[in-house]
Amino acid sequence: MSALVEMRGLGIRSAHRTLVEDISFDIDAGKVTALVGPSGAGKSLTARATMCVLDVAPGLFAGSLRYPAHDPAIDWFEGVRGGGARAQAALLERSRVLRGAYLTYSPQAASSALNPGRTIGQQLAMAIGRRAQPPADLGEEIRRVLADVGLSPRAAASLPGELSGGMCQRAALAIAVAPKPRLVIADEPETGLDPVLRRAVVELLVEVCQVHGAGLLLISHHEDTVQRLAHAVIRLPGRSGGGER
Repeated sequence: MSALVEMRGLGIRSAHRTLVEDISFDIDAGKVTALVGPSGAGKSLTARATMCVLDVAPGLFAGSLRYPAHDPAIDWFEGVRGGGARAQAALLERSRVLRGAYLTYSPQAASSALNPGRTIGQQLAMAIGRRAQPPADLGEEIRRVLADVGLSPRAAASLPGELSGGMCQRAALAIAVAPKPRLVIADEPETGLDPVLRRAVVELLVEVCQVHGAGLLLISHHEDTVQRLAHAVIRLPGRSGGGER
């Protein structure tokens, strides 16, 4: 399997302390990679850095980031290390083309991923439009993606507020995989779920990513989920003082 992400020596600081220090990992195509650690360890910061989304001051002070399946020669952190907020803003803009195409992000709450003013079908159409090769029949493709996550074609005409919580979670997953990204980053999808539903949601997430041929970076604090599903585990050490995750 080829690497989708190569992170080396990631270091991020706030004004008062080091938040993430000397973190290195690879994320491989077709694999589930779990990112785990206690609260305050920097899980979400590490995931955001993997997407080139950095908004901490002074921010990135060390590390390199490559997406080998996109272009192995580019170190996306080149010129950003030690550059502060301005350099991080430039990186955010430069890497915009990758988010929603090479990689997608699924937040903890489905409500954060769904636009309440657009139907699920409209949101899926926008996500599918990010593909390098859009499908010949958009309507049929929307129906197919919905079926992959266990939703009926009728869901396409619904606004998020017209769906149940479980259906919204499935719709958010459909939007995450619809662009056919190389990598899906899922930020604690089990949050707030009972054990039975938690298992079902995460296993659906893994199954759909595999069907679409995407790698999965799964942020989790549930050791049973990690042990059951992950091919590789990135463990972040705990840090005193709380703060950013």
